[in-house]
Amino acid sequence: MSSIFNGPYTAISSAGAFGPQWLEQLVWQLLFVDGELAHYRVTLTSEDRHWRIVRPAPDTPIAAVRRLEHEFSLAPRLMPQWAVPPVALLSGSEGTLLVLEDASGMLLHDQPDAPLSIKAFLQRAIAAAAAVTGAHEAGLLHRDIKPCNLIEDANGGVRLSGFGLSVDEQLAPQLPVSDVTCGSLGYMAPEQSQQLQRRTDQRSDLYALGMTFYEWLAGRLPFEAADAVEWVYCHVARIPPPLSQRRGDIPAPLAGLVHRLIAKNPEDRYQSAAALHRDLSEMHQQWQQFRDIPDLQPDLPDGRHDASAVSPSPDPKPVAGLESLSSASTSTTLAGRDALDLSSVMKSAHAMRDESEQDRLIETLLRNTIIHAGAQRALLLLVKDEAPVICAIGQGGVDGLGIELTDRVPDKQHLPLSILYRVMRTRQRLVLDDVCTDAYFGADEYVRQHPVRSALCVPLVKQGRVLGVLYLENNLAPGVFTVCRTEVLELLASQAAIALETARLQQELEQENARRRDVEIALRGARARLAEVAQSTVMGELAASIAHEINQPLASMVSNAAAGIRWLNRDNPEVDEALSALRDIVAEGRRAGEIVNALHSLARQGPHHRRRLLVNDVIRHVVALTGVEVEQQRVLMTTHLTCSPLRVCASSVQLQQVVLNLILNALDAMSAGDHVLRRLSITSEVVGRDYVVVSVEDSGRGIEPENINQLFNAFFTTKDKGMGMGLAICQSIISAHGGHLYAMPARYGGATLVFTLPILE
Repeated sequence: MSSIFNGPYTAISSAGAFGPQWLEQLVWQLLFVDGELAHYRVTLTSEDRHWRIVRPAPDTPIAAVRRLEHEFSLAPRLMPQWAVPPVALLSGSEGTLLVLEDASGMLLHDQPDAPLSIKAFLQRAIAAAAAVTGAHEAGLLHRDIKPCNLIEDANGGVRLSGFGLSVDEQLAPQLPVSDVTCGSLGYMAPEQSQQLQRRTDQRSDLYALGMTFYEWLAGRLPFEAADAVEWVYCHVARIPPPLSQRRGDIPAPLAGLVHRLIAKNPEDRYQSAAALHRDLSEMHQQWQQFRDIPDLQPDLPDGRHDASAVSPSPDPKPVAGLESLSSASTSTTLAGRDALDLSSVMKSAHAMRDESEQDRLIETLLRNTIIHAGAQRALLLLVKDEAPVICAIGQGGVDGLGIELTDRVPDKQHLPLSILYRVMRTRQRLVLDDVCTDAYFGADEYVRQHPVRSALCVPLVKQGRVLGVLYLENNLAPGVFTVCRTEVLELLASQAAIALETARLQQELEQENARRRDVEIALRGARARLAEVAQSTVMGELAASIAHEINQPLASMVSNAAAGIRWLNRDNPEVDEALSALRDIVAEGRRAGEIVNALHSLARQGPHHRRRLLVNDVIRHVVALTGVEVEQQRVLMTTHLTCSPLRVCASSVQLQQVVLNLILNALDAMSAGDHVLRRLSITSEVVGRDYVVVSVEDSGRGIEPENINQLFNAFFTTKDKGMGMGLAICQSIISAHGGHLYAMPARYGGATLVFTLPILE
């Protein structure tokens, strides 16, 4: 490559000086932007002379400048009959400029008359084939043929430009891989992506020329893609739709010629630009004479048939997820295989990170793998009950890339079982360049029924255990799955194994949680029904007891009242007897009161055994019992308990009843319809050495001021359902222990219930 010189603009050729004054006199016209390079037509008005100038965009990587240097270094080999030779390479404060002759022709990337008529296409295609023939005869591989690098001059000839990626044909086999991976995305031959185990040669240029021909005839490229990874996939694994579907007036031999140029396998293409030029010239002659092209089927080497030229009839839709690109995006040049692999890994990693549902994860995994590897067909098998099961099948077809989720036991109709079981047994990937010719796997029954060319099988391994297998195949060309690609696929496979295992565990956890929720719902229902039965039973027993005990004094009171009336209704009232009856009524009334008090004591369960205990132990026990209920109602419950060892003398059962009642009341106050954060705080602390203070604070609706004085009254309630006995019972228990129960508004809304208990000396 030539060097860039610092300082003012200087001629680096024999074309004369191009100084700053020359630059200032130019009139610039932007022609187009191709990736990082801008193309201009400049005019020196004082002399009516024209040139073309190519300059990198600001902040362009040095690689773009090197391309201009390299193109200028080829100037002695670029003949004006078939190329646009450079005349100067200038360097200065405004960057690097490559000055070329101006062919004064039309740039062929702009097609106002697209698609071309058959006559116009044949004339232009013959001229383009002649230009490529000239480059190849000069020993150059262009490696970036596309419409914007083809210029039609005033005489109808076509000249090549854009030689920044060109190499000497004899040096091409020694090029490093990073230099092989190049070209423009929409026109790049499969082997230029380093996807096939081949080096670029003249047939790579013919592939790019074939894509250009397709675009001239159809008005668009055969593929659409969203990024470099998907462009490579299209070139390697997708069959282009027939030209006859794009337009109906293309003669079959001409369509066959174009499809032969864009065959995936280089052996199935034209082998030289000269042979292509000869066939195009013959077609043009036939078109001029007959307005038709009779059958023209040149023999392929060794009698091979171009599988990629046979396309299905329906017009395929773009691959799901692929979007059309502008022409500028289509002209992007690949930065190298490493960048392409990194893009695939990052894209797959992000997709698998964002998917947690197993079916969608499997679909994403298979789609990304097919696109990265350039496969036509793929199967994902997962190991279930120690046996492989097909979970997904990916197939490229007329409608693009389709993914079918399934659950099948693999057999000889799905994939080569010999390959599958070899990989599962060895836990090592298996790469086959041409399965049909393999001495061992070629005898597999699946291979005998399906002409498999390239095959790849990768195990999904985690911690030494095979979780599944990825099987890929491509029947368009041998050697599609290269070693470098399989290494990236193994990285993706390890990510996939982790993601699939995580998704499986998450799915099992969700199923377990669902079963737990069902059990808890059933338990709550049974508990509610049991409570209703218990309440009915208690109320029945209480009513029967009250009726039995109260009936006797009531009957006596009624009898004494009747007797007293009779004593007073006599002609001579017996006052003493009447007073005696009234005294009996008073006695029976007191007896009835004692009965009610006894029943009240029974309802409070009477005296309980008291002992020395820590209030914190009671609180922790109740918190553990109510944990599930608190979680179900999405309440944040916190405890702040004292560290004091001081104890109280109390009944643990009754204190548990108090704390439980206060917690349940707090949960009822924080209904599920509230959109604020529901919080429940339980604290305990010691005041001096006199009292333990326990508070239960919630963020619920709070207590209305008019209800605060009635809160502990028996049968007073603000709930839709309830007897109003809970807080009354709690107050009686705390009072029986020598303490007090209070209610007050909480600090941040809601209510706080506080009770105190005396500390045992």
